[in-house]
Amino acid sequence: MNIPSFKALSIKGKLIVTIMGISTLTLLTSLSIFMSSELVTLKKNMREDLSALANLVGKNSEGALMFLDNHAAGDNLLALKAKTHIHSAYLFNAKGQLFAYYSISPNSVAGTKLPQAVKLIDNKQMEVYFYKADHIHLIRRILFEQDKSLLGFIYIESDRELYWGRVSEYLYTIIIMVGFSLLLTLILAVKAQKIFTSPIFELLHSMQFVSTSQNYSLSLKNEHNDEFGELISGYNNMLSELDQQNQLTKNYQQELEKRVAERTRQLKKARDEALSASRTKSIFLANMSHEIRTPMNAILGYAQLLQQSQLDKEQIRKLKIIDDSGNHLLSLINNILELSKIEVGMLELCHSDFDLRELVRNIENMFKIRCDQKNIAWQVEFFSEQPVLVHGDQGKLRQILINLVGNACKFTDYGKVIFQVKQIANDHYQFTVKDTGMGIEEDALLRIFDAFHQEKQGELKGGTGLGLNITRRYIELLSGELYVESRLNQGSSFSFDIELPQAQLSLQALSEPSNSLFILPENSHLSALVVDDIKDNTDLLSNILKDMGFSIRVAENGQDALDEISRICPDIVFMDIRMPVMDGVDAIVQLRKSYPSEQLKCVAVSATGLKHNAQYYLDKGFDQFISKPFRFEVIYHAIANLLGIQLQAVDNKHGLENQDKTIHHPAYKHEPHYDRQWLKKIIHAAEYGQLTELRSLILGFNDYGEAGQVVAHHLDLLITKADLDGIIDYMELIIND
Repeated sequence: MNIPSFKALSIKGKLIVTIMGISTLTLLTSLSIFMSSELVTLKKNMREDLSALANLVGKNSEGALMFLDNHAAGDNLLALKAKTHIHSAYLFNAKGQLFAYYSISPNSVAGTKLPQAVKLIDNKQMEVYFYKADHIHLIRRILFEQDKSLLGFIYIESDRELYWGRVSEYLYTIIIMVGFSLLLTLILAVKAQKIFTSPIFELLHSMQFVSTSQNYSLSLKNEHNDEFGELISGYNNMLSELDQQNQLTKNYQQELEKRVAERTRQLKKARDEALSASRTKSIFLANMSHEIRTPMNAILGYAQLLQQSQLDKEQIRKLKIIDDSGNHLLSLINNILELSKIEVGMLELCHSDFDLRELVRNIENMFKIRCDQKNIAWQVEFFSEQPVLVHGDQGKLRQILINLVGNACKFTDYGKVIFQVKQIANDHYQFTVKDTGMGIEEDALLRIFDAFHQEKQGELKGGTGLGLNITRRYIELLSGELYVESRLNQGSSFSFDIELPQAQLSLQALSEPSNSLFILPENSHLSALVVDDIKDNTDLLSNILKDMGFSIRVAENGQDALDEISRICPDIVFMDIRMPVMDGVDAIVQLRKSYPSEQLKCVAVSATGLKHNAQYYLDKGFDQFISKPFRFEVIYHAIANLLGIQLQAVDNKHGLENQDKTIHHPAYKHEPHYDRQWLKKIIHAAEYGQLTELRSLILGFNDYGEAGQVVAHHLDLLITKADLDGIIDYMELIIND
């Protein structure tokens, strides 16, 4: 049973408990003092009675001791039989020898000697007491009255039953007195507490009623002249003021309701306008995305097709510039759409397989030059020397790392920047970026993740104040959390850990060059249907599939596609989404009624990047979604996965991969004699990342004829790739040669 605490009791209970507690304490204290006094007195009286009895027996035994009359001495001791509390009595002569005795237990007499306690009796003391086995033992000297010579000793042993009997009587009496007193006190306490609780309960009931009824005009009748009267008067005054305030509040509430109704109408109008503007913006961004991605698909696609054709080195280099610039433009378009998604809370993950080590190397190459330019140390710590194939959103992870490392390089003017990647568990990786820069003040740490917020240092260094805000949102989307530790002028440390499962593809599949040409297995006869209302896109995808070995048919819209499939069912369909007459979504819904996925594979190919996502199209019935502009390897993987075939790579001698190999391993025969000091200037510019100076210096190779032009072309490619170490190695090789 749970006993309530004192604080949990009502005022009535507290008063009763307090009165009972004080009364009980006072009563028990008084009775304890009384009983202690009585017990001391009782103990003293028992000792005095035993001493008087021993003195009397000793007086009567003086003659027997003097005349050695054992019989008379025994008769004197036998008189103690009348005292029931006397357990035994012994009479010893002056030499301590037993002279006579009396005992209620005769067997205990044999061999009795004078106790050692007799030594405690000095010349000024007649007797000594000691307690043993709850008995009182008394030893008293017997002296001759005339000359005070020692005749012997009287030794009496008495039990204390009388003592404990009196104690029991006291206890019974005290229990009865305490019980009766506490009962009487309880009755009086219950009666007395009403004097204090009645006014309080009356006030409490009035408060509850007023609170329930909201009627502040009801006041209490005051019949008290003490503090309770003052309390009730204060309560009545409070009710009067509340009644006045209630009337004012009602009037103000009526006026406020009118204002709120008007403001609600205005806010609703503003909300509708904002929603309309947001919808207009979303539609505009979606349309612009589609309109820009559509020609970009043709530009990047035909650039890839041309790279697979037989071109010279200069043509391939120019195509590479077109391809890189197009991809950069596509990245800018994607960033604009991503910012729009952040605003409306539509951030999504785009999972793919990638090499984590290669991603870290790309980041390393990107920022090593920047650190060299600022003359600060750049340190990368990766846990493995082997490729680490993982599955996740590579784009968002890349953006996170670029933001964090970019900030570290931006705000560090001396010291070093450290980029660490650790594997803390299976499929769990920790990323840390440390610097020795200016650091962050403690009160600013909680604000650095706010959008468009920048401290003074950030304003001086430039930027928009969005980087860390977007970074944290990306990390949260990846089920991680961004941690920061920093002190002013002592650098900063940003870290997070995320889960990256193992990749589904092999290392070979991930490392295939983007311009590699793949064809269908030998003796395979497969057909494909390309559905798109824009001829450039249709021709591009048709050319890719033809080069692979497919027989191709085309359709301009969803209805034409259904008609073509009803005549001859192809092995795979590549269908655009936004088309006239019937779009791709309506077409796939109609198509799946007759052709399940096991019979016909369908791939959605769309430039729309805002309104819908891949899962939406998969739910509608498509087997895979590919976003425009697409890379050829995406088409290759889609065909291999959906049709369950293994594509064969074609040795493309004029492709970019082989061209890079030729460029990276040039022949050094018959090299002209270059100025060594000029070559060392090139090495010095590469060591300090002076790209503008490098481009100016390498123009001098054009003065050395065809061999010099080859070297200049190779150095230009190395600068484009930011491979400064490769430039240094190449120049040292020329000097040594």
